[in-house]
Amino acid sequence: MSVVSISTVGLALAVLGAFALLILWLNRVADVLPEKFEIAVFLDKGTPEQEVLELRSQVAAFPHVKSAALITAEAGWREFKREMGGRLELGGIEENPLPDALRVKVDNPRYTVSTADRIRKLKGIDEVVEGRREIEQVVRFADLVKLLGGAAGIILFLVTAFIISNTIRLTVFARRREIRIMQLVGATNWFIRLPLMFEGMILGAIGGAIACTLVFAGANYATKVVTQMMPLLTQFSTDIEPLHFLGALILVGCFVGAAGSLISIRRFLKA
Repeated sequence: MSVVSISTVGLALAVLGAFALLILWLNRVADVLPEKFEIAVFLDKGTPEQEVLELRSQVAAFPHVKSAALITAEAGWREFKREMGGRLELGGIEENPLPDALRVKVDNPRYTVSTADRIRKLKGIDEVVEGRREIEQVVRFADLVKLLGGAAGIILFLVTAFIISNTIRLTVFARRREIRIMQLVGATNWFIRLPLMFEGMILGAIGGAIACTLVFAGANYATKVVTQMMPLLTQFSTDIEPLHFLGALILVGCFVGAAGSLISIRRFLKA
C-alpha cells in the first residue's frame, strides 16, 4: 500500500507541478509582452535644442514614466540607414527628413495609453505612436491568462488533494485492525492519530520529491524541443529555482498526506 500510495501521490503532484510551471510560464509571457511596447514621440522638425531638452524633462517627470530617451534626428537617421540601407535606395536623399524623437517606456503597460494622451497635449509634439490597439489586446490577454490560470490552478489543486487524500485513506484502511487493537489496550485517539499522520506526511514528501524529478525532467526535454522550433521563446523564462519548487511540492505532499490521514482515521476512532 505504501508503494501504491507513493506512486499515486507522485503522479498526482507531477500533474499539478507541470500545470503550475505552465501557468507560471504563461504569466511570465503575459508580463513580458507588454514591456516590449514603448511610446514613440516625434517632435516638430526644427525645434530648438533647448526646447527639445525641456520637452524630454517634462515627459520624464510624468507619473509612471520609467524612461524617456532622446533620439536626435542625426542618430535616428543613422539608425534608419543602417537598418533599411540594404532594402531601400537612399542615395538620392541628401537632407535628413527625420525629426528629433523620444522613446518613452512606462513602469506599467496599463498606463501606456493614458501617458501617450498626456504627451499629445504638450506643445511642440508632432506625432505620438503607442500601438493603442495592440497594447490593449496584450493587456486583456494578460488579465485573461491570470484569471483562467488562477481558477484552473485552484480546481486542479482541489482535485489533486482529493486523489491524494483518497489514496492515503486506503493506507489507513489497511491499518484498521491495528487501530482497533490500540483502542482495546487503552491508547488515546491522538496516540493513534500521530503515527498515521506522520506516515501520511512521509508518503506525501516522498511523492513530492518524485513529482519534482518527473516535472523537471519533462520540462527540460520540452524546453529543448520547443526552443529549437521557436528560438524567440527563450526570452520567456519562469526563473524558478529547482530547490524552491522541490520544497513547494514536498510541502504540498506533506500537508495533503497529513490532512488525508487525519480525516480518514476519524471513522475508525470512537469519541
